[in-house]
Amino acid sequence: MNVLIVGYPYIKEDYIRTFEGYPKPEDLGFLLPRSWKAKGGKIVYKPSKNTSLNILKTQTYFYHSGYPLVGGSLKGWMPALPFYLWSLKRKGLKLVFSASEPILLSTLWNGFWVKFFSLKHVLFSWENIPFEEKLKGPRGLLQKHILRQNIRWADGIICGNKKCHDIFRNLTDKPIAGIPISGIDESLFKPGSNDEFRAKYNLKDKVVFTFAGAIGYRKGIHVALWAFKKVLQRYPSSRFVIAGSGEYEDEINRLIKFEKVNSSLKTGVFKDEFTNDELGNYVIRIPWIKHDKLPELFNASDVFLYPSLRQGGWEEQFGYSMAEASLCELPVVATHSGSIDEVVVDGKTGILVEENNVERLAEAMIKLAQDEELRKSYGKAGRNYIINHFSNKKIAHEFYNFFKTLF
Repeated sequence: MNVLIVGYPYIKEDYIRTFEGYPKPEDLGFLLPRSWKAKGGKIVYKPSKNTSLNILKTQTYFYHSGYPLVGGSLKGWMPALPFYLWSLKRKGLKLVFSASEPILLSTLWNGFWVKFFSLKHVLFSWENIPFEEKLKGPRGLLQKHILRQNIRWADGIICGNKKCHDIFRNLTDKPIAGIPISGIDESLFKPGSNDEFRAKYNLKDKVVFTFAGAIGYRKGIHVALWAFKKVLQRYPSSRFVIAGSGEYEDEINRLIKFEKVNSSLKTGVFKDEFTNDELGNYVIRIPWIKHDKLPELFNASDVFLYPSLRQGGWEEQFGYSMAEASLCELPVVATHSGSIDEVVVDGKTGILVEENNVERLAEAMIKLAQDEELRKSYGKAGRNYIINHFSNKKIAHEFYNFFKTLF
């Protein structure tokens, strides 16, 4: 083993599966949490047993960003890392890839020990907003200091999107590669039919719009609901499936049921209120679907919606669910926000509209609802695009090639 990949993201089976296509998988090892909590502890991940990759497990602390005083700065901290590095260096370890943001103390902990043992260190970041715009106040000053030190100790940086690449190119002359943290499994996400799902929810002969992902304000689902109301005026046979859970789901559920909505929905964006149950009869709400079951949902759908919004110094950094939907040959309607245009090609694999714009979103939905051939064209182009740019095999080879340049 000459490369050790450290970090909680790869505890997800779909993420680590990317490296099964690594040209020399025997050279790789992973140091992962024994378990990892997500969605406020509702979901607990454990390292995959369905892989031939070399996985080491260790106790890992701080699994969210809401801790008193430290916030998320220690997220994914592995106290035992130095002991693993000492042991693995004797067996040929040369490089450590920390799959965590460079403004975190936990990443700094990794960097210190990697350099202590005279190994190469590679950082990872999704950040697509310049740090000078994002890091403010005393906390921001501390994060800037951590960032500078992490870059100083790094031998290379992997950026998950093009904007991130540009940000780090302005911060350092060290080697940088643009590679998402994982690829997408084209053998799992593929086109097909799901008549059973359609029959269960009475979707036969309906145009089905679908969102799947975390239910948060920044995903713009409330905007999609108001746009969907306009779509129904033209196409009453349309349906909208919302699958997922998150901190905002109570607000979304209240919108669907037409109860009084909390002011956090910022309803000033809209001009009217629902007055009856017309929308609730056309929206299907599914609390959660396991990742390996998502293809079944996508193959019962016609259009994937992802109206992401900027919020609190955050913009969409990639959008795996859009890529997975494209692999199932769904056209995607999303927003010109963050790095979405790297996943969805406007006018070729889907339609991108101005964010938080109900009218434009509705127009895009109506355009695809009324044109089955256009949906098929975008869908086929979308699958080809994702395979060519983000398939597991391609991403694994990009990691391999970058690591090889640093030895």
